[in-house]
Amino acid sequence: MIWLTWRQHRIEGLVTLAVLAAGGVFLLISGLSMVHTLQESGLGACLAQHPVDVSPCGALRDLFLQQYIPYTAFGFSLLLLPVLLGALVGAPLLAREYEQRTNLLVWMQSVTRTRWLTVKLLLILGAGALVGAALLAMLINWYTPIDQIGGRFNQVAFDFSGPVLIASTVMGLALGIAAGAVTRRTVAAIFLTLALIVGIRILVEFNLRPNFQPQVVVTWPLEQDNPPMTLGREDWNLGGGFLDAQGNRTNSVRCSGPEQTPLECMRADGYRGYYLAYQPADRFWTFQWIETGIYLAISALAIALTVWLVRRRLA
Repeated sequence: MIWLTWRQHRIEGLVTLAVLAAGGVFLLISGLSMVHTLQESGLGACLAQHPVDVSPCGALRDLFLQQYIPYTAFGFSLLLLPVLLGALVGAPLLAREYEQRTNLLVWMQSVTRTRWLTVKLLLILGAGALVGAALLAMLINWYTPIDQIGGRFNQVAFDFSGPVLIASTVMGLALGIAAGAVTRRTVAAIFLTLALIVGIRILVEFNLRPNFQPQVVVTWPLEQDNPPMTLGREDWNLGGGFLDAQGNRTNSVRCSGPEQTPLECMRADGYRGYYLAYQPADRFWTFQWIETGIYLAISALAIALTVWLVRRRLA
């Protein structure tokens, strides 16, 4: 069964290895270039002198980011690999077997459904975890120079700065396999997998992640222009705005008079002041393990559904 599974999926495996190899070469070259520029430009020394507030290094930081923005776009694009693995490897894993009826050939040769499915799951999910781990190692090392500027506790870098990347890779494959078991059609399974992965990631990243723990909210009066504190580069800035007359947070101010300035509008409407919401940097690993647990729990449910469908359904 192990040899048969490898023969069936060797092309996907070789393509994945080729993508990792090509991506690794690019990340190595661009990463070394970023490290060199960081040191030679004086930005590294400036950041070392200002570890919390990096605004004094603003000019050097802007030049650095302007030079390497195209590089970062490619690096971030590698985050699509877990999604593609789920859709192009996980989804066809069982759906193609059912479509071509090859599963019946295996089952009639004294190979039970449980053994057939177990070997496939262990090999594919294990390989997916290894791919996620390899990608994680490459991206962490590559992102180190940028980490000194903006930190890793943000909407993008968070995805490849810890075990979340491995868990999301396993989840993508597990959802794809489950979608194939449900639909038994390759094309339908691919589209269902993409919809599930995108839907779950959007829900977790934009709705759940900012609230894994209660947000820390700093407020200050209208008369004070600047917040009473400066966020560290590793703190996750969730945005700010205004406090209306009822103390509710809002991001807009409506003027009742055309001649009024924004500050006059806020005073006339009873606005209380400003607010800034953030998540402290020391919560980074807590958030990583919470999100990792969510993705692994979804993976376990998807695998359980797959096992139930394969064992209960007629061929």
